Amino acid sequence: MVPNAVSGLPREQQVSNVDILLVDDDRQWARVTARLLETADDNFDVTIANSLVGGREQFQATDPDCVICDYQLGDGTGLNLLSTVRERDPERPFILVTGRGDETVASEAIGRGVTDYIPKDRDSNDSTLLATRVRNAVSSVRVRRQLDRERRGKTEALNILTSTTSMGALLSQFCRVLADDHGYAGVWIGTIEDDDERTVVPRAVEGCEAYLDTVASSGTISTESVDPVLRAVERDRPVIVAPTDTAVLEDGLVEQYGETTTAWDSLAAEHRIVAAVGMPISHDGVRAGVLGVYCSSQTSPLDSRQWSLLEEYSQIIGYAYRTAELKRSLLSEQSVYVDIEIADETVPLAALSAQLPSSTPLEVLSTIEQTDGTTLYLAALPTTDPETIRAATEVCESIEVEAVTQMDNGLRCEFSTTAQTPEDLLVSNGARVQQTTAADGTVTVSLSVVDHGVVSTVREALTSTYDSVRITTLWNKHHDEVSTAVGDPLVDLTEKQRDVLSHAYFDGYFEQPRGVSATELADKFDCSRPTVTQHMRAAQRKVFEQLFEQ
Repeated sequence: MVPNAVSGLPREQQVSNVDILLVDDDRQWARVTARLLETADDNFDVTIANSLVGGREQFQATDPDCVICDYQLGDGTGLNLLSTVRERDPERPFILVTGRGDETVASEAIGRGVTDYIPKDRDSNDSTLLATRVRNAVSSVRVRRQLDRERRGKTEALNILTSTTSMGALLSQFCRVLADDHGYAGVWIGTIEDDDERTVVPRAVEGCEAYLDTVASSGTISTESVDPVLRAVERDRPVIVAPTDTAVLEDGLVEQYGETTTAWDSLAAEHRIVAAVGMPISHDGVRAGVLGVYCSSQTSPLDSRQWSLLEEYSQIIGYAYRTAELKRSLLSEQSVYVDIEIADETVPLAALSAQLPSSTPLEVLSTIEQTDGTTLYLAALPTTDPETIRAATEVCESIEVEAVTQMDNGLRCEFSTTAQTPEDLLVSNGARVQQTTAADGTVTVSLSVVDHGVVSTVREALTSTYDSVRITTLWNKHHDEVSTAVGDPLVDLTEKQRDVLSHAYFDGYFEQPRGVSATELADKFDCSRPTVTQHMRAAQRKVFEQLFEQ
């Protein structure tokens, strides 16, 4: 019996890009059924196998969205193939087709996890019925998996917020989750720097690095760029641009958020992008940046449910970014200054200083918190013996020496540690670390906070983590004294600009020959070379403006 051709399914009942494996030892039935299925729905692509062995080989090779299999095969049964499919994927749609009409076969098939069961010897509605069953089975699995991804995504978002205090690591993890769990071709997060809402600096990228290199200049992207994601910043609302007729976007979303473009079309085609989404990132009415998402032809349809998830992610990122900025801001109205001593050798620098010759001071010049949780210190020591430093770090399990450079007045050393540091603990509790020194097993951290209430908070955080913590100095500085002070050329720098400029200076970037390259600095900060260069240029410009204006 040969099924009859039917008209295509209505657009609203179709599912996109469905790969089907059809297994039947009746070659004519298999060929005709495959043709009729592809006629019934343009999104169907059918591969044929004519035996159990061939079916298993094609299943491994093609990884289809749905398997249609006859019960009786020359070298086995459809239930044998079902076992193979279920070992790999318990949810993969598997439709059993048989001419026997035996209730015993149906009962056994259902008990072993078949998705659906269709007798072969039906009337002329066979192809209609089969196409509908395939579409419903695939659609059901995709929706269920999409819901599972969304639930995992929300759980992962909360885990990200609680697992790291590093803003760079946090943004990178958000991009990775969206790209990996939701199948986007590319995801990036950019932040508005220096209150210049015409410029966005990419802070984290996943899957679209090559594309961003073509639209970024010196590590920044202007709102005048052809990239439509930046329109979300300029207009302060979500934006969708789809240069081609694609099935990855829901019509209602395009009608509400869609915009047209022509300059971007060729660039999108070059990078195989069929749609771009820009989500503004803000918190409490303060714009922080943008979430950019790119879809390819392989991306699952972007519907209202996925759109809601992207909106939630942009809100979570906005909250996280603004919270981190508050924790790490310059706090221009700080009025309480504190020196705290920690004599606990679980502190990496304390352990290191305890192994150095008596009264050897170690001064931290710059600190970098990397995305993998490692803290990188650049420190100065008056000793001229590199072997003394290496011998000391060999004794300390919590800290390693990465590089030692001989200077006229001593040594410059880079140390790395994966242990929790007092600096990270202080910053996460609202303090601004000004300086860290160590000698004879004691670390002294000089910090500033906004008021005396924060002093109690940071002291409690330190005493609950380390032994022998004491405040040695505590004094106030009035706001007007800070605002009228003369000669601080770093006052207008963001924390990232201050960190990059400081590390570049102390690492010899401005020396001839250079002690470190921009690429090496980028590696230390876990970001791109253009981003580091942009931070240095912005920092230098601000410093020069302060010096010349004064």
